[in-house]
Amino acid sequence: MSYPTEQCRTCHAQIIWTSTINGKDMPVDAEPAVGGNLALSTDDKGRVVSRVVPAHLAFGRSDLRLSHFVRCPQADKWRRR
Repeated sequence: MSYPTEQCRTCHAQIIWTSTINGKDMPVDAEPAVGGNLALSTDDKGRVVSRVVPAHLAFGRSDLRLSHFVRCPQADKWRRR
């Protein structure tokens, strides 16, 4: 499935803005990654939602992505506590 992407404002990588199960916004790398642990879906309101997939269920999946905070060199500038 294809999701709308934007550029990260600091490193310019392509990201997808998602909502967590707690309703918080989170940037996710646009491309699936080896070792990814986030599955994306669309909710009934059309929002992209990310959910963590436990490691024992992630094995062999090629559709999982990483939080952009993992790779962005300026992640601490944007991360909220």
